[in-house]
Amino acid sequence: MKLLKDLSLVIVLVMVMASCQKKKEVFKIPKGYVGMFGFGCLMSKKFIETGLLVNQYDGPFLSAHLSKHRRSWTFAWPADLPLVQTDGKYYKNFVVMAGDTIFPQNLLYLNIKEDPNSSVNGVLYIVKEEDLPTYDGWELGYERFEVTDLISDFVIEGGPVFAYRALPEFTLAPSSDIKRNVIEQEYVDIIKDAFGYWGADFEAEYKKEIAPFDSSIIQKTQRVLWENPPMEKVNELKASFNYSKK
Repeated sequence: MKLLKDLSLVIVLVMVMASCQKKKEVFKIPKGYVGMFGFGCLMSKKFIETGLLVNQYDGPFLSAHLSKHRRSWTFAWPADLPLVQTDGKYYKNFVVMAGDTIFPQNLLYLNIKEDPNSSVNGVLYIVKEEDLPTYDGWELGYERFEVTDLISDFVIEGGPVFAYRALPEFTLAPSSDIKRNVIEQEYVDIIKDAFGYWGADFEAEYKKEIAPFDSSIIQKTQRVLWENPPMEKVNELKASFNYSKK
């Protein structure tokens, strides 16, 4: 009899716990759109509207989590490859330290890597399918991959959710050597803009889960216009990774 009572108590407790669990909301992706998970500059609504799109974004823009991944400063863009800016021009980036002009070998940006014991907080929103080539062009050096089943906060309906991760040849563990790698203060300011939008708790979670790095490599860079940049390598890269077909 006691065994039956104990078993009944366990069943009741399980049912109570199950009923107390928050039911996941449905994130519905309209026809002609895909979902996007942003974990870097794509967390900033201001950047999306001014750096990628030509008009205001009025769709869903929600805080979300990507499971089984960890964020790190491990995307490296080689300085000898022209990198287009939002004004459509190309520049060479340099840092002035103690009167010396340093052209770093790599510019570092945020990346995500698989990690079964971690998750990444970021932003879930929608992108028109016709705008994907614009995103893919901006995220050159990254690969777009599907993360629909890895969004832990929502039930996704209507289409896939994508994120971007660094291609192997653009992956580099950061060091404290500024000649080797630099994180642009301008890029960090975009991340800070996202913190201002999402609040202190969002920022605290970001700082808690990101892989450690030497913050001294965050530097205010200056730019000089790159006359006649060697576009051959960039064009080869674009031709090799035509993500817009995915």
